[in-house]
Amino acid sequence: MKLENRTIHVPLAGQGMWLSVLSRAVAHELGHGAYPLRLSIAEVRDRVALAEVTVLSLSDAEARQHAIDGAALLAPRRKEWQAGAFAVVNVVPTGVRCEFGGYAGDACPATNLLASAADVLITHPNAVNASELNEMAPGVLYVEGKTLDDFLLGHLGLLPVAGNRIGTFVDPRGLGFLDEVTSALDAARTAAGIDCGVFMMLRETLGVGIGWSETGCAVGTVANPEVVVEAVQTLLDDGAQAIGGLSVIEGVTQEMFARHMRGEIPNPSGGVEAILTHMVSTLFRVPTAHAPLPYYAHLKRGVGRDPRASAEFISTPHYVSVLKGLARAPRPVPLQSLTNTPAEVLTVNNVGAVVLPASCLGGIPALAAQFSDIPLIAVAENRTILDVTNAKMKMANVIPVASYLEAAGVVLALRNGISLESLRRPIAAARRLELPATATEARIDAEIVLAESI
Repeated sequence: MKLENRTIHVPLAGQGMWLSVLSRAVAHELGHGAYPLRLSIAEVRDRVALAEVTVLSLSDAEARQHAIDGAALLAPRRKEWQAGAFAVVNVVPTGVRCEFGGYAGDACPATNLLASAADVLITHPNAVNASELNEMAPGVLYVEGKTLDDFLLGHLGLLPVAGNRIGTFVDPRGLGFLDEVTSALDAARTAAGIDCGVFMMLRETLGVGIGWSETGCAVGTVANPEVVVEAVQTLLDDGAQAIGGLSVIEGVTQEMFARHMRGEIPNPSGGVEAILTHMVSTLFRVPTAHAPLPYYAHLKRGVGRDPRASAEFISTPHYVSVLKGLARAPRPVPLQSLTNTPAEVLTVNNVGAVVLPASCLGGIPALAAQFSDIPLIAVAENRTILDVTNAKMKMANVIPVASYLEAAGVVLALRNGISLESLRRPIAAARRLELPATATEARIDAEIVLAESI
């Protein structure tokens, strides 16, 4: 078992549907036994796009053990109709320095606003985790990013639940903070009623380190992924239904941390945390989330802080937000098809809109939305370090908006069947369509024949 980061050059001649173009390139580049965990188009040039991918390499035996027979990306399923509960997916990409969501749960208010306009709002931990705070609204479903990708690709459903039993793995590099970790677990149990009383130390350190991609996104490396796999299996065998993790992340310098606080670079740890949870999600199909331990406590003194990062300064384990999210995270349900699914299971058929930063339209959520012709609401105000805008992607389903305030209005209109053009001025006059010339000629010939027969 091995994790690595790669860059794939995707030819753009006659590209067609983006998902098809990307899946062909991935199938050609990765080969047998390699599965994409994180994947997005990070740059678009004249004739080529750069796709950044984190690859999980498995032996045939490992793939059989975890029932993995291929990547969902290579066989997407298209949304078939708009099902009952109107769901909105709000994505705040990790590791790209989002103005909303690039710090500690600072996209939560925007997420809750969107949730108030929908029947259900589906998002991922990066949007709402804020150290010990997680203030997501009751109508928000907390779904790990890889699970969210495969949900939008039509391979997973989401089963809402009243509660989950949470098991926690702890990196032994954080042994000196174990008292704080167990205090977080016990506080969540006694004050919030969360079932999270079991944890285990990994048999050796994960070896988690930060890294940077070619385009400046935060990624990272995991030297010993197999120790997480062993721990997760043990926790599940003990009865856990969701998995949380705490790891010590190496490689962040005081200068990096200060630059992040000044808004100059992404959160250095965000990308590698996503790699860890994507791996657990892929192999075990359970709700999962992660927190850094102890999140650079030795680097925080004398560093100016952005109010959006303040939650990062109030705790050592930063873990209660994870426990609150996982406590009622929906369970992933593998789907054989999108037809005749159980009524209580949400699928891509329920998704009425996807919301993303306007400069991040190269990830699986955006490409899956194009594939299924789901309205893609692109928020300009949530700026990032990327420039993958619709001016470059040219997707017909994109609805540009300035802010999350405007995005919520679009969601309300879509949910209630109100035409967006009716809400804008000036409004164009009705258009008259004419039959194509060949169809017109055929109709005239038919009328002549009919007249002669009479």
